[in-house]
Amino acid sequence: MPDRIPCSAIVFDFDGTLADSMPFLESVGVEMMMKYFGISKEEATSRYRSTTGLPYEQQVKMNFPDDSRNQAAIEEFEHLKIERIFEQELFPDSVDTVRRIRAKGIDVFVSSSTFQPTIEEYFRRRGILRLFKAILGYRPGFEKGADHFNHIHKTFDVPFDRMVFVGDSLKDFERSKGFCKFIALSRMFTSKDFRNLGYEGPVLHTLLGVVRNIIAA
Repeated sequence: MPDRIPCSAIVFDFDGTLADSMPFLESVGVEMMMKYFGISKEEATSRYRSTTGLPYEQQVKMNFPDDSRNQAAIEEFEHLKIERIFEQELFPDSVDTVRRIRAKGIDVFVSSSTFQPTIEEYFRRRGILRLFKAILGYRPGFEKGADHFNHIHKTFDVPFDRMVFVGDSLKDFERSKGFCKFIALSRMFTSKDFRNLGYEGPVLHTLLGVVRNIIAA
């Protein structure tokens, strides 16, 4: 096994990493692109996946810049997401993984493009909110990536070289660059997809693999 990564904080992405919500979110996101912009399912799926990991607001505006239909598509997506996000299950090893990391004396955070109150309510309903040191969600001007990593660094005194971000999307890896170490979780994207972006670290297929790849420091 490669040398384990020393860390004092693990930061997990939410959708597609802790929660098995990406099939649901993709289906809604693709449906909105087809409905509002008149594109095929194939094209909508490609556009959605190329920007996965970003808030849907940004996905839409990147794919359809300055389109007058953007706001309506975004608002309907967020409405449908809130209606059903609480039905989406955690991956089977999510809670066990978080508990094992905490048992090592390592703090656990969540950084997501989903709104913070939504994630907090999701975990509250499952009785596990207290497992996390802090939940960081999306709001304009404060999003996954630099904003969240800087907040964890400043507020909780976590050195960047002792921070590890775990995510399932290519955008997650891109946003970790220049801030902290990254562990890739292969769900929607393959090991080859991550390697093609220059990622050289571990690519895992289960969350419990994170426990085997880290050491408290």
